[in-house]
Amino acid sequence: MRNLIRSPLFGLALLMLFTASDARGQVAIERVGNSLAGSGATHYEYLFENERFTVPFIEVQLDGKGAGKFRFRKKDSDDVSKDLSVSLALIQQIQGLFDLLKFLDSKEDYQYKKDFAHLGKVTLRLSQNGRQRSASFNYSSNQTITQLADIFRNIATQETRVLEIEATRESDPLSMPAQLRVLESELKSIQIAEPDRLKPLLEELKVDESLPLIARNHADRLIKSIDKGK
Repeated sequence: MRNLIRSPLFGLALLMLFTASDARGQVAIERVGNSLAGSGATHYEYLFENERFTVPFIEVQLDGKGAGKFRFRKKDSDDVSKDLSVSLALIQQIQGLFDLLKFLDSKEDYQYKKDFAHLGKVTLRLSQNGRQRSASFNYSSNQTITQLADIFRNIATQETRVLEIEATRESDPLSMPAQLRVLESELKSIQIAEPDRLKPLLEELKVDESLPLIARNHADRLIKSIDKGK
């Protein structure tokens, strides 16, 4: 992981990247053969694509227990991937939104009547009980599908911020105050999926004497802010 974090990919500015909802409505319902859902297990997938963005590809995969993979690619660079884990509470929220949509049985095209291709394409996929359906759109007026896409986008933002902080801590400690300012902005704008999951890292930063005092104090304030926001 340390070698991965040293990659030059971590000059990312993803704040503006995750504004998309997804490409021209493509909906597919199919029986799954040897795919991830072949055993009847539950799998969720979020895919973002926009070749004009600095990070043109982002993918989040999760199983029904909250374990999965986060993968992204910066333009003209190789893919970067890491394992991720989310809480069962978040998985229940994701499943609840899919249930509310009756996603596997619905034939709804979530794409808004006007095409916003410049935003990039989002694809959401659910595999469950041997069935699979995916839906793609770039903008949707359906608030439930938008909320679902937001959750996955916030997971991606959270994982990206952790990688950025870890890379900065190792290679450029003096830039940690800037990283924590970005994190604070993401927390305030509710772009972090599970703020509590950042607390162990922030606790480490708070006592890391290799970091500027201003960064250590900021980490402490962020911990208190997360606790207060519960």
